[in-house]
Amino acid sequence: SEFSDPQWLCLDLGSKKEINNITLHWETAYATVYEIQVSNDGQNWETVYTENFGTGGVDSITLNHPQTARFIRIYLIERGTEWGYSLWEVEVD
Repeated sequence: SEFSDPQWLCLDLGSKKEINNITLHWETAYATVYEIQVSNDGQNWETVYTENFGTGGVDSITLNHPQTARFIRIYLIERGTEWGYSLWEVEVD
């Protein structure tokens, strides 16, 4: 990503799916503050998780309530390094 805040990454699951867990595998350039948002239309977003103290590595997120959505947006608010953001992998189940 660019070396500025905020940035975002959107995942299209192809159809509505039940979402219980999201695992983020960060490279060196990680987010200290970010939100996980869901949407059925890719336009109207609901925040379902907020991280305010990210440390990189692997973030294993279990949502408080299962969500049904087609789109997941990782809204990256604050960088943990001087570089942009970099994710190796995002797992959704």
